[in-house]
Amino acid sequence: MSAVAAEIGRFGKASEGTVGVAAVHLETGRRVVFHADEFFPMASTVKVAVAAKILDMVDKGQINLTSPIPVERSELAPEGPLGELHWRPGLSFTVSDLLEPMITKSDNTSTDVLYRVAGGPTAVHAYLQALGLKEIVPARYIRELLRDVLSIPAPASPATSLADQFRRMSPKQASERRAKAYRANPAYDADPRDQATPTAMLGLLCKIWLQDGVSRSARSILIAMMEQSTTGRKRIRGRLPAGTIVADKTGTLAGSVNDVGFMTMPDGKGHIAMVVFIKGSEASPGTRETVIADIARLVY
Repeated sequence: MSAVAAEIGRFGKASEGTVGVAAVHLETGRRVVFHADEFFPMASTVKVAVAAKILDMVDKGQINLTSPIPVERSELAPEGPLGELHWRPGLSFTVSDLLEPMITKSDNTSTDVLYRVAGGPTAVHAYLQALGLKEIVPARYIRELLRDVLSIPAPASPATSLADQFRRMSPKQASERRAKAYRANPAYDADPRDQATPTAMLGLLCKIWLQDGVSRSARSILIAMMEQSTTGRKRIRGRLPAGTIVADKTGTLAGSVNDVGFMTMPDGKGHIAMVVFIKGSEASPGTRETVIADIARLVY
């Protein structure tokens, strides 16, 4: 696999950042690793862990997929369909209707609602540790993470949402914040919170696929949603043969661009679980995505 690792390193140079890769052929255990034990910001790939925790709660009868969950005004965040809603008292969605946009559209509002239902990032962290996944470290609600990375102060009123704060910015201020959301950010890379190693994230994918501490029902629901993801068409999927079945979850923030998920091989040759993390990237968004696509095709 040394030649594969060398080729990953060659592809990774185009990102002008640091690349981490962990992949395994699920039927044989053959692995590809590159900087796989280094920590990287997860960005929205953490949503796979949030979904797994929520589905574990469903399995245990603690919540129901059809249970209505009220949305608090403070939880409305930019990016994703729920963030565009105008909040009103009594606004609520079922657990299922929160999971779907969180995974397929990377909706931040639904993520923070489900984080609350789960007991907060610390509860998701504890769930992962119980699975033996000690190097996945969820620590902040998405709105807290975005405020920290984008240098947006906490609002005077706890009821004020991040979406409210963006609406109150001048066009110039909002544009500057959105630009910062794509630029490399050394402080974000150095913050140990909300980071994971590619090895540990791959471990979570394997537990989901192999139903190791994750139920068949949870696996079925989560992978079906990941197959419907709309945010990663130019990443793992980007250079695979047409018609390849991919189930993935992306993450994008500052100089980080990530994709994690599963690829189905042709002709009954099995399945690959794969994690590609990039941090500190100075390249354009399109180039970052092409690096992931090139690495995914190489591993495939």
